Amino acid sequence: MNWQGELNRYLASAYKNWLISRRNIFTLFELFFWPMISLLSIGLLTRFLKVDGSMVSFLLVGAIALTILQVAQIDVAYVLLFDMWSKSIKNTFIAPVKSYHLVFGAMLFGIVRGSVVFFILAVVSSALFGFNFQEGGLLPVLIFLAGVFATAAVIGITVCISILTFGQKADVAAWSLSGMILLISGIYYPVEVLPPILQTLARAIPLTYFLEYYRSVFIPGPHHLALGIILAAFYLVLGLILFDAAIERARRTGILLRLSE
Repeated sequence: MNWQGELNRYLASAYKNWLISRRNIFTLFELFFWPMISLLSIGLLTRFLKVDGSMVSFLLVGAIALTILQVAQIDVAYVLLFDMWSKSIKNTFIAPVKSYHLVFGAMLFGIVRGSVVFFILAVVSSALFGFNFQEGGLLPVLIFLAGVFATAAVIGITVCISILTFGQKADVAAWSLSGMILLISGIYYPVEVLPPILQTLARAIPLTYFLEYYRSVFIPGPHHLALGIILAAFYLVLGLILFDAAIERARRTGILLRLSE
């Protein structure tokens, strides 16, 4: 196997996202403006409600997780979104790349952007609201971020599959799926407050367990990190398999050409 050529395929996908992002001034809003608005609104809410330090950490962890999730998942979704908007999807699949090259290459760029956002939000939340994101050491932070990025990759893959299956109308999934995650993964509240059917859905989402694990650093309690890791790995593998199937179906049915006209 040509390892250099294989590496270049991953880096090409990351570089494509970089080129498009640096030409779009609105990507700065994704990195700085909206994340800061989200953090400050939640942080100021905790001041107004006069909650204790552990609850401040609980809420700020949720705000930071949601922001990173939205930033990273849209980078994976951009694998096809930008091409769909510019009517050039077929050009992506002319290149000798596989679905995993596109996904993990874009995810590499998403990890860089998400890490920058996390650092900014962690510093600001520490300075303004006393949130010590390294209270349990560096390892819980890295595990938490890995879980958020894995969930983001799964959402991004789902968006790409939707585009190849349903066409242009599917781009709404890029923003609606993260909203569904907000509702049922316990971003701002424990999943136990949800109705039983939504609790069942929450337990099928990896992010639920990574939030549970990282919050246990600030509010000691049980967690099921191993199950979150297993689910994340399963969904990533399944997502890539379904992505390949969606690509082949789009070629057979002509959706690739219709999205490229």
